[in-house]
Amino acid sequence: MSKKSDYIRLRGVRQNNLKGFDLDLPLGQLIVVTGPSGAGKSSLVFETLHAEGQRRYVETFSPYTRQFLELLDRPKIDRIENIRPSIAIQQSNTVRTSRSTVGTLTELCDYFKVWFANHATLYDPANGEPIIDDSPRSAWNKLLHAYPKRTGLITFPIKKPGKLHWVEILDSLRTQGFVRIALDHRIIRLEELDAAELNEDSILLVIQDRIVLHAENRSRAIEALENAFTLGKGRIEILDAKGKPLSAFTRGLRSTVDGKIYRQATPALFSFNSPIGACPECRGFGRIIEIDPRLVIPDHSLSIEQGAIRAFQGQVYSECLRELRCAAKKHKIRTDVPWAKLSPEEIQFILKGETDYEEGLNQWYGVQRFFKWLESKVYKMHVRVFLSKFRSYTPCPTCLGDRLQGEARLWKWEGCTLPELYRKSVSELLDHLPSGEDSALLGIRNRLQFLDQVGLGYLTLDRTSRTLSGGETMRVNLTSCLGSSLVDTLFVLDEPSVGLHPRDLDRLIGILRRLADQGNTVVVVEHDESVMRAADHLVEIGPEPGAKGGQLCFSGSCQKLLAADTPTGRFLSGRENIQIPQARRPAQDAPRLSIYGASKHNIRNLDLHIPQQRFVCLSGVSGSGKSTLLDQVLYQNLLAQKGQAADNPAELLDIESELPLSEIVRIDQSPAGKTPRSNPALFSGAWDPIRKQFARLENARAAGLEAGHFSFNGGNGRCQDCSGLGHERIEMQFVSD
Repeated sequence: MSKKSDYIRLRGVRQNNLKGFDLDLPLGQLIVVTGPSGAGKSSLVFETLHAEGQRRYVETFSPYTRQFLELLDRPKIDRIENIRPSIAIQQSNTVRTSRSTVGTLTELCDYFKVWFANHATLYDPANGEPIIDDSPRSAWNKLLHAYPKRTGLITFPIKKPGKLHWVEILDSLRTQGFVRIALDHRIIRLEELDAAELNEDSILLVIQDRIVLHAENRSRAIEALENAFTLGKGRIEILDAKGKPLSAFTRGLRSTVDGKIYRQATPALFSFNSPIGACPECRGFGRIIEIDPRLVIPDHSLSIEQGAIRAFQGQVYSECLRELRCAAKKHKIRTDVPWAKLSPEEIQFILKGETDYEEGLNQWYGVQRFFKWLESKVYKMHVRVFLSKFRSYTPCPTCLGDRLQGEARLWKWEGCTLPELYRKSVSELLDHLPSGEDSALLGIRNRLQFLDQVGLGYLTLDRTSRTLSGGETMRVNLTSCLGSSLVDTLFVLDEPSVGLHPRDLDRLIGILRRLADQGNTVVVVEHDESVMRAADHLVEIGPEPGAKGGQLCFSGSCQKLLAADTPTGRFLSGRENIQIPQARRPAQDAPRLSIYGASKHNIRNLDLHIPQQRFVCLSGVSGSGKSTLLDQVLYQNLLAQKGQAADNPAELLDIESELPLSEIVRIDQSPAGKTPRSNPALFSGAWDPIRKQFARLENARAAGLEAGHFSFNGGNGRCQDCSGLGHERIEMQFVSD
């Protein structure tokens, strides 16, 4: 029997299809749970082990705190002993907001904005020179270093305000005790200066003090500099004994060219999630939604008469097409030739309208003015729905995709703005950033090293999280876990090897072992042979999916599993294997789907020919661009080609299919159902004929019931108490719901 303190002890596990078995899991080890799909692995690992570990940990918080945390349901089990607080990392990318990036997901942006605010320099947009915020002490140190033991005149400039005269200003200076001024490199006593010599643009340099630049005079100099900064409204000039300029200093971030004042650097100024730092045009998203010409005119092989302008088809706006025909006839614009063959002048006329257009003169307004008119009517629902068909995202014209407002982009570190640093890959940043004792910089380098170690050195920090594959998302989340340096914690992972090339599996196994070596217990749902062989402990759930599964088939070391008579043991030992097909369909003679000049993320000018009516596999090392090719190159561009809304498609020269495509369907790792009432029968459409069959029954017809009465999604058929969910959740303030 095991020692009680060295194992997590589960007794009577009955969650979902699990058959009430007992199981001991060793603490501080890498444990792999395997078995056929649907046998109950996730029920054991996530809905039992993780749910109870998280539930017990959350219940240690106060009732007030608990109401803000998601509490998982209590699993069906007799008892669990010795369980640790649990963290789950699942194999799916659930991020849907385009605000989230690799930098925000790993908290690197939080470290960067603090570090950048303390180390960046502001550059004047007027002349490209750095703007330095000087203080009396920094000005004295610079003067002492540059002009030791020389005599300096500390002066502050004065300009004539609009409503005053020079006579009044000079009288005021004499009253305050000032004796000399500098004008045009001459030292003049105030009593000798005639106001008639001065004009509207004259600038007087009033001498605050004459001082020898020596360390003994430090306190007197700093006092004089402080007074000069105050009277000069943040600007002073240092002259030599003859009145020639030596240096100029500015307190506050003020341009020396136009006098514009800039705010001090703060972390919020460098955050695109803050109203202080976000670009006002795109609000920190980096892109705006506007009318996309590709959606307005999706097929350039059609003429205007054949329906090239999609917005003018149908009954609602067909009047616009008639007006275009009349204007085209008048101005000799061809409406019977394909859009691609129209001259630039003809396209300009159709899109922008008549050059001298005035409303009310029965002139052609143009497609662009048509959409501007529609945008003034967006308070109407049908107009918003109509416009959504022709809108897509484009880079923000104000910040050019940088997400930050203009002032934040004037700050640079070693010639790079913060968005430019975000556009560098993780590997480049590690080489570019200095090493030092700065706490923010240590946090940055620490997390960048973790990202590089998990094989994500090719990612940039401005890459949106929603474009990451499931495997990349899991490894980014693993980086956060490694960066937190947690110990004595239960980590549960859902197939972390999915999407990884065999070359990268060693890195993944190294991370999992590192988590376990830190004193954590790592439980992984996994089918990959190399991960199973690297495990300290293996658990097999089986022997079959569904009702015939849910049994504990094996628990022990990999060596013992090889000799066991279980499905996994037989395949892992080579006693059983999957037969490779002897004959395959030839790909050479098949029709092709061709892509030309595709570019997105790390894909550059790619030409590719994919055989159609064949089973095609995309392979390659992690991060090579498989997900980008599948989604943004193929799927999004095929959607755009059919005139449907596409989200951020890749740039390409052309995409063509030798077979007509009736529909484009993407199947990914996102959940199939949108509501908790969704089930496989409903999702697959099998529920419709079942409901119709019940409506045909004699008793149903006698009671006046139709197919809708047998739906739990709506209507009179579903239970009114639970709204068709089948269960009710009663929210409790101090105990579990």
